[in-house]
Parts: sequence; structure tokens; C-alpha cells
Amino acid sequence: SSDLAISAGDDVADLLLHSYDYLSIREVPAWEKQLEVELVGEVRFPGIYPVRRGETLRSVLNRAGGLTELAFPTGSIFTRETLRGREADQMKILERRLEADIAGLGLRAAADPSGNSQQAMSVGQSLLEQIRTMVPTGRLVIELDKLVATDSDDFDVVLRHGDKLYVPHHSQEIMVLGEVQYATSHLYAPSNSRDAYIALSGGLTSNADGKRVYVVRANGAVQASKGLRWFGGGGGEVFPG
Repeated sequence: SSDLAISAGDDVADLLLHSYDYLSIREVPAWEKQLEVELVGEVRFPGIYPVRRGETLRSVLNRAGGLTELAFPTGSIFTRETLRGREADQMKILERRLEADIAGLGLRAAADPSGNSQQAMSVGQSLLEQIRTMVPTGRLVIELDKLVATDSDDFDVVLRHGDKLYVPHHSQEIMVLGEVQYATSHLYAPSNSRDAYIALSGGLTSNADGKRVYVVRANGAVQASKGLRWFGGGGGEVFPG
């Protein structure tokens, strides 16, 4: 065709452009730069993998030889660059809101030094400092254990450039943090419930709010409770990691 001849340097096929002519050079449909994702940890062949547009995590894992026998898929960490940016934006919004709240508490504390505003402002300042030092992770909660155990597309993930999957070594620990007598980790025992691990850490302190205890699952999901009633089912059951 004439456009191929022109690109090949054929002077006969070339055209002379005039004022007000428009030359439009379109992009190849569905063309993108090379997409890459990274697999780290207990994968048979970890490394950086090029991916096709629309390729899924299951496909890349198969190319990487799957998981090792020591893998802990439940505790996998999947991160995405766009989510990291979104988290950073939300943290900035939260920081500005908290700064405004602290300013309002400062005015109240000045007007009424004997009130609780001074204490609340001190707590707010501490929280603000934590937010300012937090590093966004861009984590996407996935169920890698179900992805590798089934053929269902419900648990698969369409990959994007810069995605990273870290698969840790098998975990046997339960970590107890917060307002307990001794924050520490315990060896997992199937017979132990949530409250049993709290008891192994010395029980709740006098400052603890027993109605707001929550469990962070190994995959990053959070299961909250209200007293002895748990949202989402599962009772007080906990799992490794």
C-alpha cells in the first residue's frame, strides 16, 4: 500500500503536504509497552516475568512452576502500584482532617484548661505523627490458597504492570498485640480459640476494650467482633499467620 511505500522511502508514492493538511498517525490497536510482574518467595522459579495484556496470576504462576512444598499461600502478599498511590492520597486526606480536628481541640483546651481537650489533643498529635510516617503498601487482599486449589476464575487476578506477589514460608505462629498483659507470639494449636490465645498472653489489660477485639488474617483480611458475636461467622477461630 502507499503508506508502506512511503515509510520505505519511495519518492514516487510520497505526498506533498500543504497548509491546513492533517497528518494522523494512529497507534496499533491494543498495543502496550512490555508489562512485567514479579514473583518472590516460595515459588519454584521466582523472578520478573513479562505478561500479556489480560493475562492472569494463575497463568504466570503456572509458567513459574507453581508453589514450593513449603509455601504458605494463605499468607501471600500481593501489591499493586496504582493502589499504593490511592492509599497515599487517602492518607493525605486523613492527615488534613486530623490536623483540622487538632486545631479545634487546641482552641477548646485554651478556653477550658481543666477539660479533656488537652488529653484528646495529645492523643491526636500522636496519631497524626503515626499517619505521617506510614508507608502505603498498595496491598490487594487475595485468596491465593483457593486460587491454586481450584480452577475457578472467582479467585484469579488480571495482572497489571508492576504487580508483585510475595509467597512466604509456611507459618506456625499466632501473634497477639495491643492491650494484653504480654504481647507475644504463640505456636498455633488447632484446639485454641481467639480467647485462648489472649489468655496465653496474660489476658486483657484494664485499658482494653473487649468489644473491639479483631483478628487480621494472614492474607490481610480483617475479622471484627462485638463481644462474643463475630461478624462474618467463624466464631473465635484463628488460623496460622
